Amino acid sequence: MNRLTYDQPIERARQADTHWREADYLARRVLLADLRASRQFARGRLLDVGCGNKPYAHLFGPYVQSYIGVDPDPDHSRPDVAADVLHLPFAPATFDTVLATQVLEHVPQPDHMLKEVSRVLKPGGHLILTAPQYWPLHEIPHDYYRFTQFGLRHLIHTSGLTLLSIKREGTAWTLIGQALCHVLQNRRGWHRLIPLVNLLFGFFDRRCTDPRDTINYLVVARKPSPEDAIQE
Repeated sequence: MNRLTYDQPIERARQADTHWREADYLARRVLLADLRASRQFARGRLLDVGCGNKPYAHLFGPYVQSYIGVDPDPDHSRPDVAADVLHLPFAPATFDTVLATQVLEHVPQPDHMLKEVSRVLKPGGHLILTAPQYWPLHEIPHDYYRFTQFGLRHLIHTSGLTLLSIKREGTAWTLIGQALCHVLQNRRGWHRLIPLVNLLFGFFDRRCTDPRDTINYLVVARKPSPEDAIQE
């Protein structure tokens, strides 16, 4: 069984796929579904910020003209450009789309990162971002934050972007089931229960609508353009 350790975030583990027998299935199934739906906002030149091994390149690649990954750690990832995400080495208004998946929690100044994203986006360009409300410690010691929807709304607003949508990924059942899988995967012999947990809690998840507890969020935001002011 492919086990996921606490110092390995879900988006860097492998290419974008998942299976109900795996320990991170409950989180990844909703993440992947929402990323696929968000491809309608991808176009032109895309920058993958904190790209890791670029597991979503094959998802977004057909929708854009070019796909460029930037990451500060070329020894453990496959970036096209090795650079600090707080100091992106690109001119203003360079990209039509920015993708940032499960990166924001690892940045000591998330507000600064989003202002950099806004700077390199062209007017009218889109940011597609995901960030956790729950996940165990990983990439230690560079694991700084978890986010509520209100924290994400504030960060988007102060970066100068316009929030188009924010979607919670999973319910309390997803959160509880995923936390249980994290416990089981590190107990000898108990990891065999993971498929059962995935099926059972996945079933309950589809029947729960409590908005207070979730595991993750997907955000889509847009950089305002001069045409926006004219239309207003």
